[in-house]
Amino acid sequence: MSHLWLGLLSSVVVFVVCFSGAMYSFKTQISELLNYEVVFNQETKQTDWIQPDQIKTNFQQKSQNITNIIYPSDFSRNILVAYHDIEEEFDGHYYIHPSTGEIIGSSSRSTGAFFDLMKSIHKNLLLGKVGNHLVGISILIFVILLISGLVLWFPKNKKQWKQGFKIKWSAKWARVVYDLHNTLGFYTFLLLLFISITGLYVSYAWVKSAVVVSLGGQPVLNASNAEAMKGELSNVFASFLEESMDNQEEKKKEANVSLNTLLKDASQRLPYKGITTIQLPTEDNPLYQITKIKQEGIFSAVVPDHVKYGKDGKFKKLVLFSDQSIADQFMEVSLPLHTGEILGLSGIILYFIVTMIACSLPVTGILIWVKKL
Repeated sequence: MSHLWLGLLSSVVVFVVCFSGAMYSFKTQISELLNYEVVFNQETKQTDWIQPDQIKTNFQQKSQNITNIIYPSDFSRNILVAYHDIEEEFDGHYYIHPSTGEIIGSSSRSTGAFFDLMKSIHKNLLLGKVGNHLVGISILIFVILLISGLVLWFPKNKKQWKQGFKIKWSAKWARVVYDLHNTLGFYTFLLLLFISITGLYVSYAWVKSAVVVSLGGQPVLNASNAEAMKGELSNVFASFLEESMDNQEEKKKEANVSLNTLLKDASQRLPYKGITTIQLPTEDNPLYQITKIKQEGIFSAVVPDHVKYGKDGKFKKLVLFSDQSIADQFMEVSLPLHTGEILGLSGIILYFIVTMIACSLPVTGILIWVKKL
């Protein structure tokens, strides 16, 4: 009975959150498809890559300071360059040819407004902080429903075992609806539970702390528990303080280094093929950072490795995803884990299907309740 009433209580919010999340899934793919002629290189013949120093010079001649350069893994795509226009005081981006540096264009056909709306609905139902709490409570209820639903599904005899794994399409509509609710819920149980928990992780500090601690990491600090954790986190704080002081020293320096040299050094430290991002120093982050997206290993998971340099080009730090603790790895990829992007397009498609099934569970659940009435 509690499964029924909790389901009725959260059904509308769960449906809306799952549906908006499913619609948001293909944001990148749809945007790239609409801007196909600028995102993808029409001349895929392999030649030499244009060097980042040349890109920087080309943009500086137009009073534009580059902030990021993203090199694709192969010549099928153009290079994405983000910049800040000094004269007009605005941020923009261009796609450029990977060998000539010719500006192809920008993503002019935007679906940003639609996907921003889907994202806001997914996070807070367009109700601000009140919506955040409504979504959070509803997802917590959904987690309870998943667990209680599994308990209710669990067969009590051999006949029920056979019925529990399939949908009897030839039966009356009420039986089909019942089978859809139970069978689809069972098959998607683990993935829906994982998506729900990672969604709560992204949204709530206390869930983040619980998950990180369970993986062997340190609790996430907030105003209410910071004092109690001072002793426990002394080493972490000391490391953070040292890094902060180092950053302050870096801010005083003038950026004077060859991007070509940094890219060459990073390629030697990360000797594999992948999407490479060169991030230039900003006011908040005074370091050069080169990130390489690795798509190797188990399930071809998309994971990042980082190399950091000072403004003088001095090597600072190599952060390999494989060397991090499980807790740090989880924090690094928590968002792509929630969206399925961690597994690339195949993961996004899988998550879309599972999320649409999640949309159906409140509907079939209500139909079962109405039939009983």
